[in-house]
Amino acid sequence: MRHIVNPQQGRLFDPFEGLIPPLGLKQIRSGWQGVFRHVLLHLMPASELAENFHPTLGRPTKELYSVAGLLFLQEANNWNNEQCVEAYLFRTDVQYALNLQPGCDQMCLRTFERHRALFLDDELASAVMDKVTTELVTQLELNVQQQRLDSTHVFSNMASFGRMRLMAVTIKRFLAQVQRHHPDDYHALPETLRRPYAVSVAKLFAGAGQSVEDRTRTRGRADRIR
Repeated sequence: MRHIVNPQQGRLFDPFEGLIPPLGLKQIRSGWQGVFRHVLLHLMPASELAENFHPTLGRPTKELYSVAGLLFLQEANNWNNEQCVEAYLFRTDVQYALNLQPGCDQMCLRTFERHRALFLDDELASAVMDKVTTELVTQLELNVQQQRLDSTHVFSNMASFGRMRLMAVTIKRFLAQVQRHHPDDYHALPETLRRPYAVSVAKLFAGAGQSVEDRTRTRGRADRIR
């Protein structure tokens, strides 16, 4: 049976008052725990996860918003499964972030692994990441239309290297077929054009410390062959 508690629904009494000292509770409310509980938790795919369970029959599931949120926190904090269960059971700040009832909600390792398998089978991870990213951009009023120059520079170099490597591998495989089926035509090519592609794929353009100019010349040589 599906058990879902709307995280945007307020509570008459906060169960964490008296459990956490006032200073600690203030810090949690203004920290990542408060952001996750009040801004991000309702984005978790609890309804999609609930499709794996009967609406009314059977034993109630764990609260599905908290389970989906725990799976998100696992990836964000690089926790293993055992650490996730321990956080769910013992870490009061995580219980606050997941809108749990301290001292009442519990989970064993086997239950967590079963829900994690369902989460992966339904391919919910990419969807929730998109929702969280969009919500954070909106809440923080970030302008994503402009990109930092250093980020553009790094991205450009990575793209240039990727295109060059792809072109080199394609040319090497083409020359291998020419050598196999038309050896005379292959040997008629200048040695300066054939030699760079005689090495293995792993060693193509693998020279350390190549400058931008070196990579440009290498790409130009591949263009001439193409």
